[in-house]
Amino acid sequence: MKKELKRVVGIVLVLTLVIASVIPFDANAYNVARIETTDQDNNATTLNGFKTDNVPVPYVDVVEYMNKVYAENNQFSLEAQGNSVYKISNAKGSMTLDATNNTLHSDKIEQFLYNDQKQKPGNDLEYVYEHIVGTEYRAAPNALDINFGEYGIDILEEGGRVFMPLTTIADLTGVSYTNTVFCEDHIYLNYSSGKPGCNWQANYKYPDARDAGEKAYTYGELCFVFDKIYGDPPHCILADSIKNNGLDATLESYSDETRKVKELLNSDNTVDFLFGIAILSSMLYDGGHTDLFMDISTDLEGTPAYDALKNMVKEQPDNPTVVLFNKWFNGSQSKMGAKQKIKEYDREFDKYQAIFDEQMEDGNRYRYYEYGDTGIFVYSNYDENVVRYFKKALDIAKEHGMKNFLFDDSDNGGGSTESCMYMLNAITKDKRDEFYYEGTMTGNQTYEKLDYDMDQDGVFEGDNEDFNYDFNYAVMCSQGSYSSGNIFPCLCQEAGIPIIGEQSAGGTCNLVFFKMDLGSQYSMSAFRTFNYMRGGDLEAGATPDYDITRKNDDGTTDYTNFRNFELLNNIINNHYASKNAASGQDGTSTKVPVVPKTGDRLIDFILQLFV
Repeated sequence: MKKELKRVVGIVLVLTLVIASVIPFDANAYNVARIETTDQDNNATTLNGFKTDNVPVPYVDVVEYMNKVYAENNQFSLEAQGNSVYKISNAKGSMTLDATNNTLHSDKIEQFLYNDQKQKPGNDLEYVYEHIVGTEYRAAPNALDINFGEYGIDILEEGGRVFMPLTTIADLTGVSYTNTVFCEDHIYLNYSSGKPGCNWQANYKYPDARDAGEKAYTYGELCFVFDKIYGDPPHCILADSIKNNGLDATLESYSDETRKVKELLNSDNTVDFLFGIAILSSMLYDGGHTDLFMDISTDLEGTPAYDALKNMVKEQPDNPTVVLFNKWFNGSQSKMGAKQKIKEYDREFDKYQAIFDEQMEDGNRYRYYEYGDTGIFVYSNYDENVVRYFKKALDIAKEHGMKNFLFDDSDNGGGSTESCMYMLNAITKDKRDEFYYEGTMTGNQTYEKLDYDMDQDGVFEGDNEDFNYDFNYAVMCSQGSYSSGNIFPCLCQEAGIPIIGEQSAGGTCNLVFFKMDLGSQYSMSAFRTFNYMRGGDLEAGATPDYDITRKNDDGTTDYTNFRNFELLNNIINNHYASKNAASGQDGTSTKVPVVPKTGDRLIDFILQLFV
């Protein structure tokens, strides 16, 4: 969730392998080459690496790669320990790689890896509103041990340096929100979900058979990511089995259908592989974070391999693979569509005059309305822009004498956890400069301390920020409130702020983007499962104090009252009047009206498979 939904097609890091320019240390076993590099600021630099016959991506110098990924104030260094063991350290921690046994060990992997990444350059409008002060533990941490050999992945050494396959080290450092693609003898290092301008689609060969090395590495790498980094979100039916047994054993033992998926993933045929990815993606449905297929289906459109898949779906409906695909894919799309029902009620806002209504090129929208005593801030995601417009709405509400401030979080698919925490910090009585989570690689109960530029003056001033808004706050959420859109109402409720609407939708893990070695992008729940301050994850969502949903005749949810500003204004006024009366701040007692409970992000995405 941290900066995970920026979807920035950023400046890419272009790395060209130049075999003629040998690095200046002794290279006995591998043809290590100087790699010409263009970094994020368009400066020329270098990186060291080499190719092997059985891995489809280059091996890269681990320390050099990590120094390209993380902020300059968090540099990594290497220390040889003897016997092919290397210790890699930064200011906050370390990990040890054993090139003989292909193992990794770290006592505190969260402190080592969960740090500030390089900032996206070249955008003067980007407001840097927070930075990570430190990562701490709520209990004695568990160490992390990974045997890469179990996944057919080697750690190699050469000339006193340690090397790993590009995709493997990129996956391991994916919490930095940097991902990489190897294409046409280049490496592209991208920000978040940015995609390079290269023809990686050609890696999906059809009708030629898949290379044996690519097959083995792709499957082994996928198993590594799911066994060690995946967040095991409760909404996924396979999550418990993957957590306890690993991906490979789950596919082998869970059902005949999962065994078929394993067979497809390991097929020589590219179209079989695509079907395997699509079916597995649907089996892993968790509300929206984990999706192995969406970007493949979008970006492979028009290629021979994807055209062959679509033709099979249309022309061979009785093919067992197509039957399995239709069952799972249609089921996950139906679940996703139901979560987006609230979007249909957006037209109800037309009844009111917005104080401001700002829509970005990426589709994100920020609106502010006023009705009675209440300022209403409507926003569709959490990013840098939301903290700007949130403060703008607060300033207007204060100027106009509003008593209440309502967050309409009901159609919010998520975004940056830091933006979410900035807003929480702004409205809670006790400063919330840290957020709590369980590290998915270790199970460690962990928290990160943040420093905010609350008054947005470009200076981090600690508790001396000029920021004070005294409103009665409330939050409105729904089944359209997912990921950070779920975290915010959950943590607000924990802080005693009333919740209006319906149960929020969960999605308590980080959304992180990864790249397969073939170049295609996928997303998954990974690295962190966010917790309440008091402990426990947020997957169940926030239960509303005031449920204002109704049921339509067809069983769908009627969200009309979510846009009934008179009702919302009255609920907030009465809630705080009753609260003040109960606490002795008011000489009267006001009964809060009972709102009848008549009813019990993600991505607007439709595949044109049947057109």
